[in-house]
Parts: sequence; structure tokens; C-alpha cells
Amino acid sequence: MFVAVVTSVAILTALTLGYGFSQKDGKIEQGGLLQMSSTPTGATVTIDGVKFGSQTPTKLVSQVGNYHVEMQKNGYHKWQKTVPIQAGNITWVAYPRLIPQTLTPKATVKYPATTASALPSGSAKRYAVLTSADRPVVSVAMLDREEVTTKEYELPVAAYTGVPDGQPSRFAISEWTGDEKHVLLQHTFGPNNTVEWLLFDLDRPEESININHALGISGAMSKLVFTEDNGREIYALIDGSVRILDLDSQTQSRPIVEDVVDFRLSGDKFVLFTKAPADGKQQVGYVKKDYKQPRIVKTVAHEGADIAQFDVGKYYDKYYFVISHGKEASLFSSGSLPNDSTSMLALKHVQTLALKQSIVDVNITDNGQFATAQDGVGFATFNLEIMKLTTAQLTHGSSSVPQKLKYLDGYMLWGVNDDKLRTYEFDGENQHDIMPIIPSLGATLSPSGKYLYGFAQVDADTVALTRVQLLDIAQ
Repeated sequence: MFVAVVTSVAILTALTLGYGFSQKDGKIEQGGLLQMSSTPTGATVTIDGVKFGSQTPTKLVSQVGNYHVEMQKNGYHKWQKTVPIQAGNITWVAYPRLIPQTLTPKATVKYPATTASALPSGSAKRYAVLTSADRPVVSVAMLDREEVTTKEYELPVAAYTGVPDGQPSRFAISEWTGDEKHVLLQHTFGPNNTVEWLLFDLDRPEESININHALGISGAMSKLVFTEDNGREIYALIDGSVRILDLDSQTQSRPIVEDVVDFRLSGDKFVLFTKAPADGKQQVGYVKKDYKQPRIVKTVAHEGADIAQFDVGKYYDKYYFVISHGKEASLFSSGSLPNDSTSMLALKHVQTLALKQSIVDVNITDNGQFATAQDGVGFATFNLEIMKLTTAQLTHGSSSVPQKLKYLDGYMLWGVNDDKLRTYEFDGENQHDIMPIIPSLGATLSPSGKYLYGFAQVDADTVALTRVQLLDIAQ
């Protein structure tokens, strides 16, 4: 009995680890695990043309190889993809978002056709809408409830520079703070198109701040990025230098990196920067406010007007760097991200992402799994979970205008196809046209994932914040 129990436990353990008997050569081989789910759940699964015994969520332990997986649920389009099972590994296919076969766009809030800019908050609970470029009046739509409600806020006149009649004055929404109580407005005015930045306090409009005036900034401030939830600390690109603005003390730091053409924030207040081209080369690197000097990660060749793109992410115990140069982007890995400017940074080349035109954007997703490069007409994605490169062309319809896809969640992006919002999975598969869209006003999934929101033209005088339902109420 003891031997039987030990043998049974050993067999179960082996099966759990993916070991099985190969009928082909009569040997014990280690397979892997395919873990599957879908949104909504309850989809029927077919693997290599054979109906699987259970619905999503479910799993398959099988031999190593590529398997064609299909998921189908009544009322939804079929989802399908060829995915690998790797020895001793778990392949997660928990991301499929099934798209309803019938999509009926419904207007939730109507706005004038003069609506100039709009932006969802980071949590997608709010949507800020500037109803006219001429006036700093922001309507905020609440998306975290079944019935969308709105509230209107007007920036006090004292918070921005007034101009004489007949001179240009334009406002645009730039960014939300993390606490969703403030929005950043860009104000362009006067004959020289002077730019000033305004922190609009939605709860207390009278406490809104003209950042340029409060900190005495006279230089050209071309980009601002919040670091704290309440927007009191801001990283800004001023006359080619990145500085830290402290709104509480109304001070600005010394330049933490100079000769910069673009930057973004990553992780624990790392500034990822691209330096201005010099002598046919361009440098990318990172810096923190306590560094004595910036850290250069790579120097790449520079030709024409293309600017090198740079991003950093972490997947499990490794850091990954993606750097574009012309029509290619290189992906590197490192076992560490030195938290200073002098320690050794050992980079190992992982993959080259090549496209047909000059790359306009690179990105590593927040979960660290995907490195993506875009050139405006297509994109390449490297999946770090299964170490697989895919490329896809964008579906433009009758338009040939280059576009930059944006992520709706960690696995799905959206673009435009003949004035309709079109979704793509991270590898370009399972594409769907969803609804009419005004792309400049953005799109977002509701916090629950039940609705997809965007703006559509109603008539010559009206646009509407419109939504389609992706999930049943019970899901």
C-alpha cells in the first residue's frame, strides 16, 4: 500500500509538472500548461479543431508544441490564435476580450461641435471635456456609474493671461493628476503663440495655479509630467533641460539633465530622456534627482529628423530597455537597474524589432510583458513571456494618414479605420471595428470593462460621448 501511495503521488506530481507518455517514441516527456480564460467567461474552447471538455476558465496540460485555440460564446465573435505550450512552463491565455456580434452605439452626453479636447483619467472613472478651445470650461463626465452624469467647472480669469480682442487664445487639456482632482491645461495665446501651463483645481477652482507665474518661469516649457497623486511635484522640459517643479514651495530645481528633446517618467521617478542629436548621433539614458550626472544607456546613429525613442520596464527579475534608431528598435535586458550614475550596467541584446518606416514610438507595457514599436502604418511586438516576435500592419481604410495606436488595457490597443474605432490585440490579431470615433478626443474602457467610450459626430452642431456595451450586466 505504501508503494502504491508513493507511486500515485509521483504520477500526480509528474502530471502537474507537465510530464506525460509520448506515443510517438515511447518516452516520458515534459510538457507544459496552457491556462485559459476570457472576458466574459463561459466560452466554449476548441483546440486544434477538437472541442475541449470545459468552458473558460480552464486549463490544458499537454506536450510541447503550437496549438490553435478558439473561444466561442453565443452572441460574441469567435476568438482564435495559435499559442505555444513550452516544456515546464505555463502559457497564460487569460486576456481574450470577446467582442459582441451586435454593437449599438448610444450617446450618453451631448456636447457642442466646438469641443476641442478631451481626456479620460488614469482610472477611467472620469472623462474631462473642453467644450471650446476659446474658454477654459471643463465638463467632467463620471464613468464609474451606470448612468453617466456631468459637472461643469470654469477656470477663474485670474488664473490665466488675458489677451486683447482679436488676438488668439486657445486652451487644451493635457493631463490628469493621479487623485483625479486636477487637470493640467495648456494655454497658447498672443501673436507669438506664447504657452503657459495651468493646474486647474476642480474641487476649488479659485485655488488653481498658473505654473509659469507661480514659479517665475519665462523659458519655453514644452512638456510637463506629474509625479505625485495630487500634482504638487512636476517634471518639466524647460528650454531643453528637465527640471523638477515643487508647487508647494514654488521652486524649481537645477537641471537634472540638459540638451533634451523628449522625456518620460518610469518607475520610482526615473526620468528616461532622449538627448538632442549631435554629430550624427543621439544618446538615450536615465536620471534621478539625486544623481550627480545623468546615466547614458546607449548612443545610436541619427539621420534626418527622426528622434530616438526609449522606454524601460521590468518583467519578473529582469529589466528591459527598448531603444529605436531609424526603422529598427533594439530590445536589451539587464539583471539590474543601477540606482546611481556610475555602477556598471550590463546590457544583453534580446531582439530587434524592424519596421518599414521610421519608428515614431516605443513602449514597454505597465505589466512588463510586451515591448512594442510603431511606425505609423504598422507595429511590432515582442512577447517576453513566450519570447515571440510578431508584426502587423494597421488597417487604415481609405485613409493613408499615419497613426499611433494606444492601449485600452494591457493587451488591447485601438486605432482608426475609416472613422471607426478599431481594436487590435497586442500581436495584431483578432481585430474588430467597434463604433464611429473622433480620434482626437480619445477613447477608454469603463472601470468595469462593461462599456467602451469614445466621441462621435451627431450632426453639424453636436458631438456625443458615446458608448457600446461589451459585457452583459451579469458578467
